[in-house]
Amino acid sequence: MDIVNKEEFYVIGKKVICPWQDLGTLMPEAWNTVMQQKDEIQNRVSPYILDICLHVIDGEFTQLVGVEVSSLENIPEGFEGAVIPKQKYIYAKHTGSVMDIAGHFGRMIEWAKDNCLTIDPYDFKIQYSPEYNEERGYDLYFKLA
Repeated sequence: MDIVNKEEFYVIGKKVICPWQDLGTLMPEAWNTVMQQKDEIQNRVSPYILDICLHVIDGEFTQLVGVEVSSLENIPEGFEGAVIPKQKYIYAKHTGSVMDIAGHFGRMIEWAKDNCLTIDPYDFKIQYSPEYNEERGYDLYFKLA
């Protein structure tokens, strides 16, 4: 695992706001929508679909499934744009099953504790999922406070 600085970037996608128990239903719907309509999103800059936990407040998750873009112009109907500010993150590459990603984030939290680092208390994390080739692995970022 590494500590990295990530510059500000832009994302257009489908936002989900719900409690934990509804994520299992609403997140797959958001993923399906983005996968079906990704070609409608202009100014795309990478072959990854991003799953971003923008924040968790009082048990309510705000997630955004989308793609990185060079600008927030021409947002398709039903989608939203977001600016992800310049931040410092713990970074890890996950090459196992997608089902093990939550466990990898847990190991990132433990690594932060072992290294006297503080994870953002609002649970800001980013998962880059390859659209075309899962062998690339998943880039995981966990925001530091």
